[in-house]
Amino acid sequence: MTVFRPAMLKDLRAINALYNDYILNSAATFDLEPISLPDKTEWFKQFCEGGRAQLWVALKNADLLGFTASQPFRPKAGYLNTVETSIYIARSALGKGLGTALYRKLFLALDATPVNQAIAIVTLPNPASVKLHQQLGFQVVGELSDIGEKFGQAQSVCIMQRTRTE
Repeated sequence: MTVFRPAMLKDLRAINALYNDYILNSAATFDLEPISLPDKTEWFKQFCEGGRAQLWVALKNADLLGFTASQPFRPKAGYLNTVETSIYIARSALGKGLGTALYRKLFLALDATPVNQAIAIVTLPNPASVKLHQQLGFQVVGELSDIGEKFGQAQSVCIMQRTRTE
């Protein structure tokens, strides 16, 4: 049985390992070097159950299958009720509906906060991620061509936005 819950410090090593796998083997993140556990621990401190910045995990038999996060979209006060979301699923769990279920937990929690807008930045091409986001109410609102570079290639992203429905 898969368990979904807010992340705890004891999950951080597995979260970092999963994220570092994406850094090394995917263009889904534009980080280029693995993140150290001390740096990821600093990152972890921003999250608060019930707040705007939340971190959720999916676990099966104590093994991390994925995580999703909401973080401040921009540091300016006017963006207070807008977050940027991200989701990372273990390769062994891809295509099984886990991302949808995990993201739903995050959005259910965010709906209890003042957050009105969620932004997702998806590296292109990634039809599975675009579809996942669309299933959860995101709409494509723009594209930035050749905005980043990874693996020696220019990378484009699509910007997706989800407005909370009352």
